[in-house]
This record gives sequence, structure tokens and C-alpha cells, in this order.
Amino acid sequence: MNVSFRNVDFDATAPLDRWPAEAIETLIDRGALSDWRRLAETIRANPWGPAARTTENVVSWGEHYGVDALFTGVIAHAREDIVLRARAEYAAQIRAWRAQTGMTLNQFARVAGTSASRLCDYENAKVAPTTDVLGRLHYVAATQAQGGRAEGGTLPPRADRPRPVAGRPASPRGRSRSR
Repeated sequence: MNVSFRNVDFDATAPLDRWPAEAIETLIDRGALSDWRRLAETIRANPWGPAARTTENVVSWGEHYGVDALFTGVIAHAREDIVLRARAEYAAQIRAWRAQTGMTLNQFARVAGTSASRLCDYENAKVAPTTDVLGRLHYVAATQAQGGRAEGGTLPPRADRPRPVAGRPASPRGRSRSR
């Protein structure tokens, strides 16, 4: 470590995610290239962790010409890499689900209530499905793999929809009114 810390009492050998904000600010302000590399590695390992969030805050001040842009880019790329890896994992899972059912892209998409082009985008990691769509895809894979069929080629009605209470009109949002 090439930085000398004044008025900051902490263990400089601890992982940077455990460093106080003042120490990370000092490292950004007066650190050497080797110090910045260590911070960049910590950010890449945990792009939403304490060191990354503190760095994001410190560089937003715009006081460290060049270093601010460098760390803004490191944070953005580290977060984007995680999103792309997650999207690739979803894509592999969706392809495996469809393969397990033996259905074509069009068949699987129709039963899951989406379009074939959108399903293709999911399988090729161009976009990530919402949790609702992911749940539907999983449901179709589970029911088709078990030899069961979703009723009429579609998903069953939502069980979590509120039902009106007998004798009372339903509210506009479908929930029963209490008087």
C-alpha cells in the first residue's frame, strides 16, 4: 500500500469492502496505480458491495480528474458483466426446459403465453425474462415433463386473484370491499 492514511484508524490489510469511506476516498485521491488496481479488483468481485458503492459516491463529486471516469467505467463494466452472465444462465436454463419438454420453439412459446421471437431472444440471452415469464416457462416445463398438460394448452387461471365475497360488489381492483 502506497497511501499514508492520516486521521483514519483502521486495518489497512483488511479487504477493501471493510474499509471506512474515508480510507477509500483517500485511496482514490492519493493512491498509486497499484492501489487503484486493488480497488478495481474489489469492485469487479462485488460491483454492488460497500467498496463499489463508496467509490461510486466519491467519484460522483468530480474532484479526481481522470480517476473519476476510470472508476465510473470500472463499476459500470463490472455490473454489466454480472447482468450478462445472469442472462446467459437464464438462457441456458430456458433452453434446457424446452429441450426437456421436446416442444418446438413455437409450441413452447404458445403454451407459456409468449411469442416465439421473444422466447428466441430469451434463449439467445438477448434479453432476460421477467420473473413472471420465468415462472410461466418453468411451469410449462414442469407440467409437460411430467406428462401432464396445461389445461387447453394454456396456463391455469391465477389462484392468487381475489374473489368477491358473496353479496358484496367487487371493488374496481377485484378485491372485496369491507364495510
